[in-house]
Formats: sequence, C-alpha cells, structure tokens
Amino acid sequence: MRPTRAGTTGPVANERYGWRPVAIGGGGFITGQAIDPRGKTHVARTDVAGAYLWNADRDQWMQLATAATLPAPERDSDWVWGGVYEIAVAPSRPERLYMAMQKAVFRSDDRGQHFVRAWPQGVPLDLDANGPYRITGPFLAVSPRNPDLVLLSTQNDGVWRSEDGGVSWARLADIPAAPPETAAKTKGRPDLIWFTPDGSRAWIMAQGIGMVVSTDPAARTFAPLTKDGPSPQLLRRGGFDRHGVFRGADQEGHAVWQADGGRWTRYPVVSNGQEREVAAVVADPRDDGLYAFSPYGSVFRSGDNGASWWPVPTRIGGAPASEPSWLSALSFNNKLIVADVIPDPVVPGRLWASAGVGPFRADPPPGKLWLTWSSQARGIEELVATGVAHPPGGIPLFTAWDFGIHARADLDRFSTTWGPRPRVLIAAQDLAWSAGHPEALVTNATDTRECCFEDGETVLAGYSRDGGASWHRFPTLPVPPGTKPDDPKAMSYGTIAVSSGDPDNVIWEPAFGRSPFYTLDNGKSWQRVVLPGEVLPFTGSYERYPYVRRTLAADPVVPGRFLLFHSGLGANAALKGLWRTDDGGRHWTRIMAGDIAPANGYSAKLRAMPGVRDRWFFTNGQRGPGNNGLRHSRDGGMTWQTLDPVEQATDIAFGKAAAGHATPTIYIAGKISGRTGLWRSIDDGATWQMIGERPLGRLTDLVAIGADPDHFGRVYVAYAGSGWLYGEPTPCRPVPIGRDTVSECVAVR
Repeated sequence: MRPTRAGTTGPVANERYGWRPVAIGGGGFITGQAIDPRGKTHVARTDVAGAYLWNADRDQWMQLATAATLPAPERDSDWVWGGVYEIAVAPSRPERLYMAMQKAVFRSDDRGQHFVRAWPQGVPLDLDANGPYRITGPFLAVSPRNPDLVLLSTQNDGVWRSEDGGVSWARLADIPAAPPETAAKTKGRPDLIWFTPDGSRAWIMAQGIGMVVSTDPAARTFAPLTKDGPSPQLLRRGGFDRHGVFRGADQEGHAVWQADGGRWTRYPVVSNGQEREVAAVVADPRDDGLYAFSPYGSVFRSGDNGASWWPVPTRIGGAPASEPSWLSALSFNNKLIVADVIPDPVVPGRLWASAGVGPFRADPPPGKLWLTWSSQARGIEELVATGVAHPPGGIPLFTAWDFGIHARADLDRFSTTWGPRPRVLIAAQDLAWSAGHPEALVTNATDTRECCFEDGETVLAGYSRDGGASWHRFPTLPVPPGTKPDDPKAMSYGTIAVSSGDPDNVIWEPAFGRSPFYTLDNGKSWQRVVLPGEVLPFTGSYERYPYVRRTLAADPVVPGRFLLFHSGLGANAALKGLWRTDDGGRHWTRIMAGDIAPANGYSAKLRAMPGVRDRWFFTNGQRGPGNNGLRHSRDGGMTWQTLDPVEQATDIAFGKAAAGHATPTIYIAGKISGRTGLWRSIDDGATWQMIGERPLGRLTDLVAIGADPDHFGRVYVAYAGSGWLYGEPTPCRPVPIGRDTVSECVAVR
C-alpha cells in the first residue's frame, strides 16, 4: 500500500483532500442501452446506481446522475439514490437525453452535462428501476422527426406523451388495458414503446393486449396493428431492422415475432428439439441474418428469417488491457445473463449486450458461427457495497453484495479476483478482523439467490489467516432454532465478530431474527448464545438481511469480550439493551437496558475505538427527522451520552492518529451543525473538520465508512450501488466538478 499522496502525519495549513473511486470495475446489472443512429451518443441505464454515458475521448463510461448534473432540489431527494428506470437519446439531436428516475423525468441538451426537470411538479410518478421488469423495455421513446416528442411508459399508470420536451405531459387515453384474464400476469409490467426509424409512427406493445400503432406521426391516437390472426400478447424486447421490419422477443412464448404489412408471423426458436426462451432479437445488417439471445446467455442464429436456428458457441474474453480483468474471469459457462442486446448503428455487425455485470461488446466475424463477448465496463462502478475493513499492517478489504470481498493493495487498479472464492454470486454482508491478530479475518458470506444450492456453497462463511489473500470455510455451521437442518441458509447473513485475543473465538448473529452462536474452535463446533430471559425460537435482533447493521463487536482491548446490542425484536422485547460477554460467548450480562438511541432496529452500528479501553460509539444509522445523534461511552457501554455537535451519523470509523495525539482519528459520515458530509476529528470528537461534502457528486446511498490505520487521513466511503470512494490529504487545487470528473479536490473546512 503506497502512502498518502501528501505523505502527511496530521492536519496542515490550507489542507486539501483528494477523492477518487476505488477501482473495482462493473459488477452490477446494466438493464438497457441506447445509441443514436449516428453513434454520437451512447448511454446505459443501471438498476441501482444512475446511468452512464460513453466518453470515447477518455475511453470509459461517465456517471450521468450526480450532484453536478441534476438540478436542485432533486439532487437532495432520496429518490435519486437508485437506478434509472429508462434513458433515451433523441435520434435527430444526439445531444438531447431523456432520463426517467423514480419520481421525475429529466432532460439534457448537452449530453448530460446538465439536466433540467422534465416532469411537472405535483404530478405523481412512481417508477421502479430495480423492479422485476427492469430487464424489459424500452419505456421511453423519442420521435426521430421531433426531439420534443417523447413517450413514457409507466408501471401502473399507462403511457404518457409530451410534445414540448417534457414541459407538459398527458396520458394517452386509447391504449387498451389488459383484460381480467391477463391483468394479474401484466400487473406492474410496463408497455413497450418504439418509433419507426423514419418517425412516421409510434408502436406500443400494450402488454397482455397486443401491438397498437399511432395513426399519425405526432402519436396522438392509436389503433391495433392487426385485428386478425395470431399476434404476441407479451414482449420482452424488440426493434426495427434496416428495412423497417419489426421483430419482438417473446420470452414466455419462446419465439421471435415478425410484423410485416400489418401481419404477424411467429418463429419459434428451436434448438435440439426444444423451444428456447428469447430475451432479445437482433438483425445483422451485413446479411440480414438474425440473432436470438436467451436470458441466460445462449445465442442462436438464423439465416432464413427465423424458419430455423443454429446454436452459436460463445466465450467471454478479448477485453482491452484497461478493462477490469475479473469481469472476464467471471464465467457463467462462457455465457452472459442479459437484459438486452442491440446492434451498433455505425460498426456493421457489432453487438452491445446489457449484462448482469456490465456492458459487453461482440464483433462476430462474417460468416462464422461463434461469438466472443468482450467486457466494456471501465468507468462503471456498480457494486452494492456493504462495508470496508482495513486491518493494521494489512490491505483494505471491500465487501459487497453479489461479488464478495475485494482485497486491494492498489486502490487505482481494477480487481483481478474476489473472495471468499470466485463463484457465480456470493455476497459478503460482513467482515471482521481480530485486533490482537489483524491477519485473522472472518466473514459470513452468503449467496443472496433463493436457488442454485446444488454446489453446497450457498454459505461460504469462513476465515482467513493471511489478511484476506485466501479463505477457508468454517468446518461446520450451526442450525438455529426454528430452522430445518436441510435449509442451506439456516445460518446466513447478519453480522460477525472475532475475539481480539483468540482468532478461533468467533460470534455470529444471523439474519431473520435467528439466534446468535459462538465458536471457540474456529467453527469446528458451535454453541448458541443464551441471553437470560429469552423466548425461543427467534432470539436474535438482526431482522432483514439487506440491512447494513453492525450491532455485534469484539472488544479490541479485552480478549474474549464482545458487546451485542439487542433491539428487542418480536417476542423478545424484554431483551432490549446492550449485552456483554467476557468469556467468548458462554455467559452474557445485560450492562444497559433499553435503547441507546431510538429507531435502532435497522442499520444501527456499534463501533469500538481501537487501542482505547472502554471507548465505544453507537449510531442508529438513520437520516431525516428524529433523535439521530451519535452516542459514545467511556465506561465500556454502561452509560451513553450524545456527542455534540453531531446531529446524525450513518457510520463511524477510526484511522491512524495524528502526530502528537494519543487516540485514533475519528471519521463520520453524517451531519454536524446543519452540514452533511464526511467529517474528521483528531481530538476524540472535541472538534471536527469537513473533508468532503458529497465526493464526486455521488448520489447513491452511503452505507458505511472505513479508515486506514497505518496512514493518516485516508478514509473509505461505501455506497449502495456505486462501489467505494477513498479520500486522503492531497496537494491539489479545488475546482468545480462536472459530468466527466474522475477525481475531486476539496478544501478541508
């Protein structure tokens, strides 16, 4: 690990902080892409963290939804934290973008440098970028003739039309609703929208009904494409080829549908005698051959307009050296889980896939039946982070949903692998290290899917004895009361801690309110944590697994001592309070009854100051109104006081002490004296300095922070959907950030 850029040991006059992304690369679902006909503007939407624009000059993607691009006050609203429901490029004006988020549509006329609100105030809108139909689309369409004419399909409120660039909208009245027999199947499933390439008509796939087509170029009124013969009732994706022929992907019907002259023809995708699901269909402009893509990566090609199909071998590889190599190493049997595939409008034959770990590109050789997907994710950081751990003398470890643990010796180079071991999906909800043996780590890694248990590795909870370089599973897992022995997730998720004196002594509180367990032999055997007065079977207080909740911690000074805060969940309201064990988990005493802070049942965090006896901190992790201040204790948790002037804290971390100071530097993400941002205190919370307000304009939800114990000033920030940033003292000059900002310099205040 290199030293901080400034090599500082404490605050200096006119101090500056530099902020950069921790280079992991990709890792999240790209749910759709759009490119204008001339290839000037290429955008991609995500399900959890905004949307991206391809910057050819920088050879990377740039985040579009930031504090620098979105208007106030929307950028301060919590509904812009998530993904983008849909994004579209105006075909006749590639500088014009429309971007739909949860409660508004935004418009840009400078390729996303700046957005304005393009949805009337007071008109309700509720769009879910991470809903079950996020992999379908498109839900926005812009007329090729008029960049001000735009259609938006919502999940539960029909299709809307604007002819003034989003200043005003009206709901289309003649789009039919699904009949009762299909209404349940289509509930919440948005209709799909296209304009013909010449802009003469708009097509809308009314899910559960069929295709309707506008009777005029202005898309004011619509009529069924056809009233006779078979037709698709549901489509997942679709589009027009170079001849203006429309084809749609019918996943449920295992077919490609072609509309020609107002008449539909169904072409089942049959391979090895079986009809296959179809996620997307693309016509190759070089020879008009067809590609059909299954949701799970199989590819089929037809040279006779869909009458017959051949499987196309695929592989993942060939990415440029600048690309995150771990994405190419991630193999789903050399297939991609795809949301969509679209053709490149400029490079003949090139394909762009919106995939589960980022965008991929393929250039199939003419006349060859094979295809190589090349990762193109650089610039996209879309992992849903759960935390950061940096043991003294070691390297930082970044934990996330889906793709586990990334141990990073160089923060500016992309990951090459992940732990506990590369697997299709494995989430690391928590990771802890032993204060007395910092090379000893533990994790409760769990696959979040409710399937795919066959390999016996749904739970990869275990330990490392080399700082995270290698991992080993616990030999056994306990079966909490109220669960079944054959449940592969009986013991899963939650929070975990390891003793400062003995790395074989681990305590794990699983999710779903299940009982905590402790081990004294590194998982060879487990015993249940027994709290006096408990009511079986569900004696824990970690309820829902998505919470970033850390209410179990090992004392960093006293071996065998752990603290556990219980929120009084369910039938165990009487257990509410702070509990302590001094013998590794065998016996427990409640040292404080009741709440430390209100609203503590969600993302609360209990943190111990390293190297300082009996110094503890607690936050409920809540934002918004309420008593959300930071609590601290100097007597091992028996009594607590609010730490003024901290009004709110999402998380607390501890880093290397400043020169001349005896206690670690404290960092918080929160609000002090009415100002929200990242804060640093070198004097045990007596005074505070702001080291960043909203680094790089990140809008995604900040869930955790960490700090470097070996180099003063370095701090890590974890986001739910856009990975991690790190900041440190840096000689630099503050300048305003913009769409293409990849690092930020701020003055310490």
